Amino acid sequence: MQAPALEIPRQTEDAFIRPFWGRALGAPWCASVLVLVLLTCARAYAMLGPPSARPLFLLQFLAMWTLPFVLLTPAGRREIGLRKSGNTVAAFFWSALAGAACALGAFALGLVLFGQSPQNWNVTVRDSFRLPELRGSMPGPLLFATIALPAMIFSPIGEEILFRGVIQQAFTLRWKAGIGTAVNSFSFGLVHLLHHGIARDAAGIHLQFLSGSLMVLLMEATSYVFTLCRLRSASLWPAMVAHSTYNLAMIVGIFLYFA
Repeated sequence: MQAPALEIPRQTEDAFIRPFWGRALGAPWCASVLVLVLLTCARAYAMLGPPSARPLFLLQFLAMWTLPFVLLTPAGRREIGLRKSGNTVAAFFWSALAGAACALGAFALGLVLFGQSPQNWNVTVRDSFRLPELRGSMPGPLLFATIALPAMIFSPIGEEILFRGVIQQAFTLRWKAGIGTAVNSFSFGLVHLLHHGIARDAAGIHLQFLSGSLMVLLMEATSYVFTLCRLRSASLWPAMVAHSTYNLAMIVGIFLYFA
């Protein structure tokens, strides 16, 4: 299925980001790449650095939340989909269903291919939540809520603003929606190597090439689905819902099979 084009006049490119950032960072597509690199470095340090760096993981999501208000003009905020016109019940329903379906597909594939081995991305995500350590420290429902609620709020809002919002629209303005979709999907997949594929232990940093590559491809496909939710509704909010239900379904599966 081909993503529907989001046709916006080329002359709006100059009005997409605030003039100060346009002078400092260049064209919107260039500015979006620089922001992506900076935030990815922060995430990498949070995931691979010392334990004291872990709060950066949350802070880089919060930084994504601020992007529309710090980086973009009011017209830019409208163009990335921070508006209500596409927020219909049907859009939210089908987006939620699509997100859950993507998560269940990725979960099942990991289980079939890798079982409960460390090559399974679900096992890696479980370990990042420290589930084996926390299992007996609080009641099960409270532990689930403690993990699921932040995962349903912080990354869905932040990553949808960055990838399906700023990056998608910045590349669409310069080229076309297909290029924006390809760039946001590829970068979304690569960033998730930090969740499975690149790991650090006492012996150093390791690359899980096969399962990490599969993880990137799965995240690229998932990003494409989120992009469809965003473009068909002309709003970021259905994409955020799809992302949120993806994370919820993934965490439910991890609690049922790997906790």
